[in-house]
Amino acid sequence: TMATVAFDIEYTSPRSRLSNGLRIFYAIPHLIIVGVLGYASGAASLIQWFIILFTGKRNKSLWTFSRNVLDWQNRATTYLGMMYDAYPNFAFEKLNEPVHFSIDYEESADRLTNALRLIWAIPAMLISYFLAIAAAVITVICWFAILFTGTQPRGMFDFLLKVYRYSTRFNAYIGLLTDTYPKFE
Repeated sequence: TMATVAFDIEYTSPRSRLSNGLRIFYAIPHLIIVGVLGYASGAASLIQWFIILFTGKRNKSLWTFSRNVLDWQNRATTYLGMMYDAYPNFAFEKLNEPVHFSIDYEESADRLTNALRLIWAIPAMLISYFLAIAAAVITVICWFAILFTGTQPRGMFDFLLKVYRYSTRFNAYIGLLTDTYPKFE
């Protein structure tokens, strides 16, 4: 069996016009921290790649670190992306954010899929790229909708949630947290 990546955000309404209006500024400290942590997680993934290549197993400590960084990145980017109003916690643990992320640790890893991960990830990377463009456009529309109406259109929220789910699955795959290829559902 392969680890399943679960990601969900609770839809809330009404939304804070002020918080969303100033969201880009509120999110800056988180984006700086998760940006730096992203480099550390990338280094951990590179080390993990060699460990998997030679042993066929994941290192639990490196996996846990990368998993925690992905969780924080998810909370920061979905906050920036107008998905919820609660300010994210400055730590690996979430507090009152309505974001749910889980992935089960699997020690064994497929050496071949990990050895060729970057090549096999190219189609998923292209899908991620085009979804990110669509999500950026929808996020700007949501920003205006929340600013003027105090609510986020449910259809736009649902689309963005699917994009964030896919992104989370892709990042877990590329970060060697799972051998499960990302699917857009």
